Amino acid sequence: MKLHQLDLNLLLAFDALMAQGSVTRAAETLFISQPAMSHALGRLRTFFGDPLLVRTPQGMLPTPRAQRLHLGVQQALRLLEQQLSDEEVFEPIQSKRRFVLCTTDYVECVLIPPLIQRLKGLAPGVTIEIRILRDTLPEAELASGEIDLVLGFDEYMQVPGYLGKETWLTEPLAGLVRADLPIAKSAPAGAEGDPSQWLERITLQQLIAMPHVFHSPLGTSEASLDRYLQGLGHGRTISVNSQSYMSAAAIVSQSDHLLVLPSMVADLLANHWPLKSLPLPADVPDYHLNCVWHPVHAQQPALVWLKDLMKELVGPR
Repeated sequence: MKLHQLDLNLLLAFDALMAQGSVTRAAETLFISQPAMSHALGRLRTFFGDPLLVRTPQGMLPTPRAQRLHLGVQQALRLLEQQLSDEEVFEPIQSKRRFVLCTTDYVECVLIPPLIQRLKGLAPGVTIEIRILRDTLPEAELASGEIDLVLGFDEYMQVPGYLGKETWLTEPLAGLVRADLPIAKSAPAGAEGDPSQWLERITLQQLIAMPHVFHSPLGTSEASLDRYLQGLGHGRTISVNSQSYMSAAAIVSQSDHLLVLPSMVADLLANHWPLKSLPLPADVPDYHLNCVWHPVHAQQPALVWLKDLMKELVGPR
């Protein structure tokens, strides 16, 4: 099968057919007649040796071959469209752009509030839509432009090599405990008389001994902390698994449990609950927040601007 044997206009027809699921609607999208679109579908079926779209009581449904083809065709068409169009200019103050971010509740807590505040002055017409990151990366939505960026942790994400990826935030983990627990008021030997010299830090022994509430936004059963402990020949006791920071914090505030989570959100929760945020042993690995995008859209001025703004908001840690 050779590319020069295919009328490239048929790829536009194929993309419209896949998007609309109807010959009539696809024809309207491309401003051609229904017979012309039917003829294009026939030529596509002949070229690929596959029915591509099959008529059912639920409408025209794509075959597995069509579904596999469509992602690549979408990417090729979007890239070609960008290359042929006039150079795009993004003016934040005038823009009505809607950015769609797929992410976890951590980013909702830490990044989105200051981002919205900055947009108020820099780009008042820009809006943000948040979609919750599940256990699979939304590759098709990134390719189509339906989702602009995915923001997630290294330990939760398997990112294919063809996607753009950078770590734009690194910070230490912290432990949250109930504020009136002895561990929240402890001091090193010899420092009891001078609270300013207290070096509050959860020890490895306390990390192992205390029961844990495990925050797992994507339903995973292990985190970087577990791998750290395993490397030392230890493990921890997880009594509760929660997918919500708020419910996890509520549990810790009424129990003797420990909650390990990124330090910025730990500080945020400690300011609103009767909790104390304590650093972990110094050699516990930091966590890394990744930003993922599709290379087809990587050079969009609007997307470049948003990524730069997000990095500016979190700053060096």
